[in-house]
Amino acid sequence: MRDIWFGLGHFFQDTFNWFLTPFGWTPPILFTLVLTFGFFYWLVLQGRYNRKAKETGGRA
Repeated sequence: MRDIWFGLGHFFQDTFNWFLTPFGWTPPILFTLVLTFGFFYWLVLQGRYNRKAKETGGRA
């Protein structure tokens, strides 16, 4: 059983080294930008829903 998990771990480590290492900081930066954009998009939508709820008295 240990050989299966170690083999899987080595496979993932080699795969991530092969895919992510050549790109340097690009994947973390892209991930951060996507999360930041999604956060502000969610805030804008939440503001719209709050305004709509105030106008309708909380009824849909």
